[in-house]
Amino acid sequence: MDHFKDLKNTLSYIHSELNRMETMAGTLSTVEREHFKRLTNFDHRELMDIAVEEQNAARQLGTMKQMCLAMAQKIEGMKKAIDRGELGESAQHDTVH
Repeated sequence: MDHFKDLKNTLSYIHSELNRMETMAGTLSTVEREHFKRLTNFDHRELMDIAVEEQNAARQLGTMKQMCLAMAQKIEGMKKAIDRGELGESAQHDTVH
């Protein structure tokens, strides 16, 4: 029983950290988009190149945010499976084989 309590605590920690990463990625993505907008106001080739890099970074950070959200939802599902006792049955079944 302590094994599942430890597992659930670990999953809670990972879920919390994924939520933090999701928030950070979202914030950084917003900052990168703002940089893109500001840099494209100048008629300067090098600044336009930097603006494009900022736009690409914003997209990648947006993707990272979505990945964190998906992983957090998966972990939440695992925690609920533990609460319902489904994971325990599966683990016991696996140890028999």
